Amino acid sequence: MAEERKSITLYIGQQPFRLVVPANEEALYRRAESRIQKSMQYMAEKNKITDRFTQLGFAAINSALNEICLTEKQAFIDSDLENNLRKIQEEIQLVLNNSNEKAY
Repeated sequence: MAEERKSITLYIGQQPFRLVVPANEEALYRRAESRIQKSMQYMAEKNKITDRFTQLGFAAINSALNEICLTEKQAFIDSDLENNLRKIQEEIQLVLNNSNEKAY
């Protein structure tokens, strides 16, 4: 059975973007739209940037930086978790080996 799709229009910098998205992901796209709009509004207010294209450029840069930071942080967490799980596995193996030795 094919996944249900839905046609939606997002407004970024007052520019309409028509998309066909999985129906169950519409809320995710709406949240992205809202986040971009808030970032553009922040740039307009904080830095007195009135050009929508420039606002969108700064929003895109900030979004990319956030994605890079989160990706690197996740890689570090994954690596740290892997190391901790390896240590736990070694400790469990030591306990099992000691209990087997005592059984003989």
